[in-house]
Amino acid sequence: MSDSTIPAVLSPAEWRLVQAIRNLPATPLQGRVNEVLGELLFYVQNPRCEGIGAEGFPCGEPVSSCEECHQVWDLLEAITHRLETAKK
Repeated sequence: MSDSTIPAVLSPAEWRLVQAIRNLPATPLQGRVNEVLGELLFYVQNPRCEGIGAEGFPCGEPVSSCEECHQVWDLLEAITHRLETAKK
């Protein structure tokens, strides 16, 4: 990690995310998690499938099929369900 700091105002949820990432052991897995999170955030900010999804979300320029978008949404829902189950 670099010695430089970046001043930022974070919400409690954002700070928990930063702390969770920081607390990962310095292994190749940490780098992979950073890559995956970056890709996920890019995907959410720049959806690109063939139309407007069931949620009414505008999908932008068609680069991916709607099926690919739904696979990502299904994965996110499965992760959410797993987290909710783990909290019980």
